[in-house]
Amino acid sequence: MFETLTITLREGIEAALVIGIILAYLGKTNKQALKKYVYAGIIAAVAGSIATAIVIQMLKIEWSDFMGGLMYFITAFFLATMLIWMHRTSKHIRQDIEQSMESALSKWQALGVLVLTFFMIYREGAEIVLFLSTTISKTNPLVALEAIVGFALAVLFGYLFIKGSLKMNLGRFFKITGVMLAIIIFQLIIGGIHEWSEVGVITLSQTSMSIVGPLVKDSASIVFTGIMLGFLVLLFVMVPWKQIKTEGIEGIEKRKALGVIRKERNRKIAVGIVAALLIVAFVTAQISALPQGVDPKPEKVSITRNELRIQAAGASDGNLHKYVCDMQNHPANCPMHGSDGKANARILAIKKSDGSVATAYDACALCGAAGYVQEGEQLICKRCGAPINPDTIGEAGGCNPIPLKYTVAGDEIVIKTDDIGERADLFK
Repeated sequence: MFETLTITLREGIEAALVIGIILAYLGKTNKQALKKYVYAGIIAAVAGSIATAIVIQMLKIEWSDFMGGLMYFITAFFLATMLIWMHRTSKHIRQDIEQSMESALSKWQALGVLVLTFFMIYREGAEIVLFLSTTISKTNPLVALEAIVGFALAVLFGYLFIKGSLKMNLGRFFKITGVMLAIIIFQLIIGGIHEWSEVGVITLSQTSMSIVGPLVKDSASIVFTGIMLGFLVLLFVMVPWKQIKTEGIEGIEKRKALGVIRKERNRKIAVGIVAALLIVAFVTAQISALPQGVDPKPEKVSITRNELRIQAAGASDGNLHKYVCDMQNHPANCPMHGSDGKANARILAIKKSDGSVATAYDACALCGAAGYVQEGEQLICKRCGAPINPDTIGEAGGCNPIPLKYTVAGDEIVIKTDDIGERADLFK
């Protein structure tokens, strides 16, 4: 429930905040003429996202991990460029504003703003449109309403951010928004590394995947969103609600003015505490609402004549099944126990969309023997959270389960123990 609203809101907030930072920054630096390039980038990105989704649906292809990683890195590059630009400009921004002088608009500035806006929106937009094109057709019209509400709330966040930040002290504005951009850049780079490790462009060790993996899971994305909302609240709290001057006044009038300042400060503290509690509640609720993966207890099976036999009918119920050797009923030199007899190789089996049952190791080349859980119709890597379509079992690469040779004899799946032994040491 509310999955579509959550996704569109979460992805939309990230894009809205970045666009809000860009527009607020241009407003503070008297570069109003550059705002049209932001709007042009948004329009181009929305059109490009819709066009990409239509083409992908028509060609029946998937948004590849390589393209996803490329979008992450391109967006991170332009965001980093924006951050450096802000840092350099902020050193002399006060003088520029005080003198009411507009900086000359160079072509690279205009192009940079347009390209940054385009990739920021396009990366989120393409994924959201693809998601919606699938969910709306499979569920009910309320999904479209959830998406509209999610987008509307994200736009509202961006609007409130721009309105509030324009009244904010310049030094605080640059410090807080700089940290926000740095967090987003970090998240983008980690996402790009994970996507490209999936397709083998980047090779990561199991230790590296154990670090990168948790940072790209849905729960981590929700926490990142909570952090960004926290910074947004911090910005609002730091915006002056009333213009109160104490210079040049004495006595009762000054005490009244100081009293008003104290009341405003107390209200801000109260608002900040309430907002922080609401954000914590939102993050907690979203994380608890995530689908819980089903990790079945491995069934113990005996080996006969160096063969492991699995009843295909028992594994064809659509649920994930796992198997291990019954160590009590077999010699310790079984190949499934590894080269030194200390391993205990796990085999998984699950029904594919064509009705057949596929088997593989409960491990992958990237994350080792962390194994998989089942969420709906997909398998999810327990270490890095990568989703796996059961129809791709048997294909090597990425976080797919390591392929395992097997044959089908009648209603049984037959696996040679020597074949299992080739990767048994992964399970020590």
